This record gives sequence, structure tokens and C-alpha cells, in this order.
Amino acid sequence: MKRMLLAIVVLLFLGACSSGTYNIPKREYQSRVQVLGVAPVLVDSRSINYPDSAEIYTLLKASARNKHYHLTEQLRAKKGYFDVRPLDINPEMTAISLLAGGGTHDDSGRPLGYQFDAATVSALARQNVVDALLIVVLAGEQMEENRRSRTKLESLRTTYSNIQATAKVVDRDGKVLWELTGADSYRAFSLQYPDFDEAYFNRTNQVHVKNISIAGVERIINEGEEIDSAVPARMYRDLFSIIAEAISPGLLDSLR
Repeated sequence: MKRMLLAIVVLLFLGACSSGTYNIPKREYQSRVQVLGVAPVLVDSRSINYPDSAEIYTLLKASARNKHYHLTEQLRAKKGYFDVRPLDINPEMTAISLLAGGGTHDDSGRPLGYQFDAATVSALARQNVVDALLIVVLAGEQMEENRRSRTKLESLRTTYSNIQATAKVVDRDGKVLWELTGADSYRAFSLQYPDFDEAYFNRTNQVHVKNISIAGVERIINEGEEIDSAVPARMYRDLFSIIAEAISPGLLDSLR
């Protein structure tokens, strides 16, 4: 009886800790996805809301280069698949074809992910001999949020520009098996901030929303990266850990 109760507690704990949404039962996911292909991290150049959006895109594109190899290794370490294969494809050309359909959003501006081009998905899956593709996208999003000052005494609810990450596992036919979207989408970093200090020192209740500088964005993107030890920046480490934990089938998953 104690063992049964312990098993129930463990299952509930694992379910509460997982991120994203499975669109099929986990047992079916395990049987259908034995070999997972990991696409390069894609960046949508069209969606970035910033005065110099081209510069932000360039920084993101450079930072994302080859990062899917780190994600592949994290997934392999979980031993949840027969094989996990990084795709050796051009990320810019792939983004043009895969993201052509655009993305959708909820009422608060949270990204619900992209409608990937089915023909491109099918071709990539068959060419690389995989059962499904894991596709991670970085894009600019305008989201309604309530942000507080550093003192936690003031707050401002308005629309802010962020760089947000979504991820989906898509099978050869284009069906989405798992997704990290909506409220689960990952905020890589914000492009704007409310200047509460300016309002305080000017003795006004009007709080201006300002853009983080290009230099500041670059520091945020590269924060925590260790080139010599091949450790990716913190935002990639955090994002990849969330994904790897969520889509790595374990022994207990077959019970759910």
C-alpha cells in the first residue's frame, strides 16, 4: 500500500513539473517517436519590434548558431529515445520555408507557435530518417504584462516587446505531438523596460517604457556563456533544460 501511494505521489510530482503540452498520450508518443531530429534554433526576422530590428536579428542569429547540438546532447543524456539526431541544415533558409505560414497568438499576445510548412517538415524528416522534428523558434512578441519596479512598490501593466521562444515536436505528416507555447512559451529576454526611477525623480506618475540598448541586449544574450568550455549562454541552458525535461520519456511515462 505504501509503495502504491509513493508511486502516485511521484507521478503527480512529475506531472506538475513537466512543461508544455502533449497532444497525444505519452505512451503513444514513446511508440511513435523513437528517432528524434533536432533542427537548428530558428529566428524569425520579421517579428522583432525594435528601432534597429536588423541588429537584434543579427545578434540572435549569431547566438543561436549550432546551439541545437547542445540541445541534442541534453536529450541524448536523458536516454528517452533510440536516437537523437541534430540536423545539419541551413537555419536561415529553413526559417524562410518553415515559418512562412506565420504564427498565432492568444489575447494577451502570447505566442501559440507557427503553422509549419507541412511539405518542408515531411522532406526534412525523410531526408534525415527521423520519426519527428523538434523545432525551436525565437521571435519578437508584443505581450501584455504587469511589471514591477525593483522596490516592488510600483507596477505598470502595458504591452512590452520581448524575445520569446516556442518549441514543437512535429511528426512526418506535420502533426504537432508536443508544444511549448502560450503561457508555457519561454521568455528569452525583454527588449523594453518601464523606467520607474525616471518617474520617481521627476515626481510624476507617468512611467515611460524604454528600449534596452543594443549593447545591453548583446550582454543579455551572451550572459553566462563560456566559450572555452563550450557552455551556452544562460537563456539557452534554461530553455534547453525545460525542453529536455518535458520531452524525454522515462520509465514511469508508460504508466500515464
